Parts: sequence; structure tokens; C-alpha cells
Amino acid sequence: MGRLFWKFFFAFWLALLTAGIGVGTAVWLRHSAQQNLSAKPADVVDVRRASLVKLAASTLPHGGVKGLHDFIQTLQSTRFPPIYAVDDTDRELLGRPLATEVLQQARALQRKNAYPDAIQMIAADDGQHYLLFVPLPEHGFGGLFRPSFPGNPGLPAFGFDGSMLGDRPPPPSGNPEDHGPRPHREPPAPILPIVSGCLASLLFSGLLAWYFAKPIRSLRDALSAVAQGRLNTRIGNAMGRRSDELADLGRDFDHMAQQICSLISAQQHLLHDVSHELRSPLARIQAAIGLAQQQPEKLPTTLERIERESQRISDLVGELLMLSKLEAGVAPGKLDAINLDDLLADIVADVRFEAEPKRIALRYLGDVDVEVECQSELLHRAIENVLRNAVQHCQADGTVFVAADFDSANRHLRIRVDDDGPGVPDQDLTAIFQPFFRSGQAQKPHSTGLGLTIAHRAVEAHGGSISAGNRLQGGLSVLIEIPFPIRHANER
Repeated sequence: MGRLFWKFFFAFWLALLTAGIGVGTAVWLRHSAQQNLSAKPADVVDVRRASLVKLAASTLPHGGVKGLHDFIQTLQSTRFPPIYAVDDTDRELLGRPLATEVLQQARALQRKNAYPDAIQMIAADDGQHYLLFVPLPEHGFGGLFRPSFPGNPGLPAFGFDGSMLGDRPPPPSGNPEDHGPRPHREPPAPILPIVSGCLASLLFSGLLAWYFAKPIRSLRDALSAVAQGRLNTRIGNAMGRRSDELADLGRDFDHMAQQICSLISAQQHLLHDVSHELRSPLARIQAAIGLAQQQPEKLPTTLERIERESQRISDLVGELLMLSKLEAGVAPGKLDAINLDDLLADIVADVRFEAEPKRIALRYLGDVDVEVECQSELLHRAIENVLRNAVQHCQADGTVFVAADFDSANRHLRIRVDDDGPGVPDQDLTAIFQPFFRSGQAQKPHSTGLGLTIAHRAVEAHGGSISAGNRLQGGLSVLIEIPFPIRHANER
């Protein structure tokens, strides 16, 4: 496991642990507050039943038995616990039937003075003594009391907390006097949820850290492999089905590796081609020198041959230097303000001079009398190389047609060069702009194989494009399109 894994792990774990402690503390505080509110339920019960029984007893001095009767009857329509008043003859004041067990339980508790607040003996003005009591479940009435009311047998009786007494479960077997309130169940020890939370956070943090660190380790290994020269290394499959930023990073790495592989392959191919191109004239120069040594009488012809091959090497080296600058993005000159019509006229005149000995006509049609800012040397080289390539591959007594137009609104130059040569196979129309490309045709004696490549790079340096296509009547058509920025008055 790397350092990044542990950074992820501890960051996630501490975040989860902090969040868990915070939530747990909030829950614990809330639970403690609720326990404090309900810490003494018996006190609340005592207050309620003492209030009801004392309130009922206080009606006797003022309203007598009738006032007590009315008070108890009024309670029947409320959710307060019911109060029963039984005289010396065991007759309930409202005529509600009571089971013998209930009455015996109440009198037994009164004689023991067990619950004076809930069970009291009161003397009335009619000479009777009334037993006032509230049949609470914790006093042993839970399993004995099933009241029914005359004229309304379906009306349920309610307990001191507002719940129906009839719905309470019966107490377990034993002495009813021993049945008090159910004991409070203590919550489980906090150590178990704390340990469980820590283990869960550790597991989750480990999985999450592994999920993020694994692709980064794969990327690190892939970078190390590329640095060691294994350019065919790819990590796209190692990312699986991920669709996040790390997967995008893996795809970008694969694209970068592919581009590096392509560039190095192109450089190696170019080095091979340059070596081949230089070997041929050097071999001819060596042969000419040997011939001059063996046949001194042919020295002028041999020197002419050596000069021609030396010039070819010089041209090739010059083209390679220009291509190297273009590949490196080094501009060979500053921006110049030139007239496109003058530039094209000079290029056409030079190439026409070279084409006349080959009986090739060069026709130019264009009206581009406009001034633009560009790298004049590069633009001159690009157009000239395309024209020379057309002349080299045009058949004898053929014609090279050059058309140029300029869109003043968009400041866009368009040049088309057509020749009467054999054309190029469709599958090679893009490859002809690569260095030293051979299209199955015999190489021209004065061609370095870099003319269209330099033209392509020079046009791209101006933000333009160059493309080739075969003409229907035969021959090749090359199209050059270059946009020029708008010149403002303050820039002149």
C-alpha cells in the first residue's frame, strides 16, 4: 500500500468517525433529555390521582352527595381515570356494577392505607361513608377490572394516562398487591455500538481508499513503464467500468502514449528515410570519384556529376532544417505585410521558368490584390513547393492551372493547383503530405520528397489547411485555404 492509500484511508476514516461521534452525541443528548422528562413517572401519576381523589372529596362539604354524584358522572365523558364511590352497603354511587374482587381489593388497600392518594374513605352528609378510589393497574386492578356502564355497555374505561383499561394486558399470576409498575428497561451498554461503528468506518474507509488509490497506482506504474521505453503500455482496461475523472485520466494517458508512440515512430521512420536519401547521392559521389581516378579524361563530366549530387544533398539538408523548424514550432521570420497578388505573380514566374524546358504550360488566374500580414517566407515556400510538385508530376506538353481568390469579408485566401499528371491512388491522398512518401511511382530526380510535407506544415502554421484530390479528367488537384486576421488601423 502506498502513501496515497493511507492518506485517503485516514481522511475518510476521521471524517466518518467525526460524523459518527457528532450524530451519536446528539442522539445521546436527546435520549438523556427524554429520560429526564420521564425520570419519575410515579410522581406524575401521584399528582394526577391525588388531584382527582382530593377534588372528588372536596365536593362533599359544598355539594353533598349530589355534588359528588354529579362530579363523578361528569368525569365519565372525559379521558380522566374513572373514580368510584362505594357506600357502606357496597353500592356504587352511580349504580355502576363492580366485581366483588375489585371491591375487596380496594377495601383491603384502604385498610392498609397503602395508597392514600388514590384510595380514601370519606364521610358524607347522609350518614354514609364512601370509599373513593381510582382503579389503577399498578395497584393490582389490571387483571380484575373490566367495567361496563349501565345504558352504555360499549363505553370503555380509561386509565390515568388516557389509555383504555380494557386494553391493558392482565398481570401475571401472583398476589395482586405485589403488582407494581413495570420496571424500566435499561438501554444497552454504549461500548457495543461504539465498537460496531468504529469497525464499520474502518472497513468503509479502507474500501473507499482502495477504490481511489488503485487507479492512481496503475497510472504511476504505467508512467514508469513508458519512462523505461515500453511505449505500448495502456491502462484503459485496468480502469474497468469506471466513468469518473480517474477513468478520464486513464484514457488521456492512453491517448498521450499513443501520440508519443506515433511521434517516435514517425521520427524513426524519418531518420530511416533521411539516411536512405543521403546514402544514394553519397554513393554516387563516391562512384564518381572512383571513376575520375580510373578515367582522368572524364574528369569534367565526373565533376559535374559530383556537383549535381552535392547540390542535391544541400537541398535535402535545407529542406530538413526547414521541416525541423516547422515541427518544433519555431517561426523562421516575423510577420510581414505583403501583397498576395505580387507574391503569387513572383512564384508563378519562377515556376514557369522551370516548366518551359519541360514543355509544360503554367496558367494563372486570380485577382488577389490585397495586403495581408503573414510569414512571407513560409507562405512563399508552401505555394512554391505545391507548384513545383505539380510541374514535376505533370506530363510533357501538359498544363498546370493555378486559380486564386480572396474573400474580403472573411479575409480568406483560397488557392487551387491542378495538373495533368497521373494522379494519386485515393488511399494515398493524405499520405502524400508525409515525409519521403512513395506512392508506387518512380521518384523524380530533382525531388527531395519533402516539398508537400513542408507545404503542409507551413500552411498549418498560418492556421490554414491543405488537401489533395484526383480530378475526373486525370491529374491531381491541391487546395490551399488560409485565413488571415483582420488588420486594425491602430496596428498599421
